[in-house]
Amino acid sequence: MGNTPKSNISGIPESSTVYRITKERLVRRVNIDLDKNSAEEIKTAASDLYFLFYSGIAGVNRTRNSNEFMENVRLKMDYMIKTRDFSQAKTYSLLNDRLSMLYSINFMKELNNNAKNNMNRNGNSDPSINSKNVEKSMEEASRKMETAHEIEKVVKDRSPGGNIGHKDGLSMESLMDLTDRAMNVENADKILTMANKLIDIMPRYTKKMRSYSNTGELAGYYKTRHISNVLSRELAMPEEVFYSKLINGFTGKEKRLLSPGAYYVLLDKSGSMYEGDKTLWSRSVALALFRIARIKRRKYFFRFFDNKPHDLLSSPVDIVDNILTVEANKGTCIECALKTAVKDLENGHIMDETNTIIIITDGEDKVNIGDLFNRDSRTKLITVMINGYNDGLKKISTAYMDAKLNESGALELLGLARSV
Repeated sequence: MGNTPKSNISGIPESSTVYRITKERLVRRVNIDLDKNSAEEIKTAASDLYFLFYSGIAGVNRTRNSNEFMENVRLKMDYMIKTRDFSQAKTYSLLNDRLSMLYSINFMKELNNNAKNNMNRNGNSDPSINSKNVEKSMEEASRKMETAHEIEKVVKDRSPGGNIGHKDGLSMESLMDLTDRAMNVENADKILTMANKLIDIMPRYTKKMRSYSNTGELAGYYKTRHISNVLSRELAMPEEVFYSKLINGFTGKEKRLLSPGAYYVLLDKSGSMYEGDKTLWSRSVALALFRIARIKRRKYFFRFFDNKPHDLLSSPVDIVDNILTVEANKGTCIECALKTAVKDLENGHIMDETNTIIIITDGEDKVNIGDLFNRDSRTKLITVMINGYNDGLKKISTAYMDAKLNESGALELLGLARSV
């Protein structure tokens, strides 16, 4: 393809160790056979783009690149960095290796496919077509990075504006796969956008209601004569006070050995949920509830149901993947879903985490399981009814909400969830 390709960026020398290692990482991760006539150009261009998004010191060279392919890339990069879209993307790609790497990998894949599809009879790529291909490849890579960013915001257990907490379990490979899947599903981008919009205003709805110690929730204080349960300060008393307390009782902590709690969400995916904004609203809210759980360090259990309950999910990646990509179809069996959920709570470890089920449905089928939610039952039910009414559900619900399919309706549900 002419002259040996040279880097188009300033600030990060092509001869530096970090540049060389980054190029090697890209080649290992892209896992495709690069077009033999443009492999080196594609690798160099992708490495340049990685540093433009990742680094705060990388810029675009002003001098013309003697390699025609790389000159096309340089011109496109020079234009790109002046756009508003790039400035916005840089706010979340800066020092984010995962997103910067994802952009470059997708750029390599797109450009490589275009190079193979546009070879002329002499085995050389047409420079004029390359210019268009470079632009298209950059645009596609940008779209995927934006979607990946929205997914990353949901999955990471990070308060808005805060630092990353525990590991989110989202590998580079799983993020790329989930991004590709989400981009091929109708409304997945809208679900992510709405969920993250709720996340952005969520702090006012996630005030910590209780204090927890390492061994459980502090329920209060009580009098005790057992030295092992006494507050340490009670033992640092003058002798006469110590003996008085030994007779009358020391102050001790009463703890309930509970975790901070969890959410258990049942979401209807029957065919009728495709009507209007039902799917968009319900899945956005399910993701927002998941996000609350991450922020509050709570566990989150999730099941889809239609005419039967589906797999119980607790892995963050599985939950987000299913909410974004599983299609709505079949009928509705609310009783089946609730019976399974109650069984989960009663027979498994979940009861140690929560005793409340949140069900989101538009179903009006008969529900006659009052014995599972009577006064003596530990299990509580919050029902979110979408454009319908179910008297059977209302009778057994601790809280029954007629959902408004807008932002205020979503925030009303989040307010209910806060009290769980």
